[in-house]
Amino acid sequence: MRKCILLSAFLLGLYGCGGTKQQQTGFLSDYSRLTQRSSTSFRYASTPERLGNYSRFIIDPVQVRFYAGSRAQKSKIKPEDIRKLQNYMRQSMVNALSERYEIVYSSGDDVARIRVALTDLKTSKVIRNILPAAKLSGTGLGSASMEAEIIDSQSGQQLRAIVETQSGSRFSFDGLSRWGDVKAVIDKWSGQLRKRVDEAHSSN
Repeated sequence: MRKCILLSAFLLGLYGCGGTKQQQTGFLSDYSRLTQRSSTSFRYASTPERLGNYSRFIIDPVQVRFYAGSRAQKSKIKPEDIRKLQNYMRQSMVNALSERYEIVYSSGDDVARIRVALTDLKTSKVIRNILPAAKLSGTGLGSASMEAEIIDSQSGQQLRAIVETQSGSRFSFDGLSRWGDVKAVIDKWSGQLRKRVDEAHSSN
């Protein structure tokens, strides 16, 4: 019985409560505090008051750190498409935050740095998404994965972190273009970022 309990504890530590192994590329400054929120999402958040102390943000250029299992997929993507998606994601975050917060390029007392890496990209299958039945099945949806964190710009202390995969919606027209679903996921992530920062400020 004792051996079974120890084995269960080991498996929970390795795979998380949902039984899904957390992939890592080494991009984040710290993975140890991430907890599993769903089968495709691991997150860490310091107290809301901590993030609420920051009203200016440095948004680093988006990096690409594909997981080992995604490298075959990467080889099928044109480098120019990857560059466009990197730029699209950074601009999406700038657009989401700049309505209320200042985007800066130097460290400071109230400045946080946002770091993001795309870790997997899958194009939409446009032909499948044209057919309503196939679209609703989700077999043609594109998806994206990322690792991201918000850190203090001076100390490097991690304030928020996320490792997540999201797919496009079966109920939108985003999948009717090759990268439509991926761009929709990116915009959703940017909206969630803005929401988390707003919530942190409202709690102060």
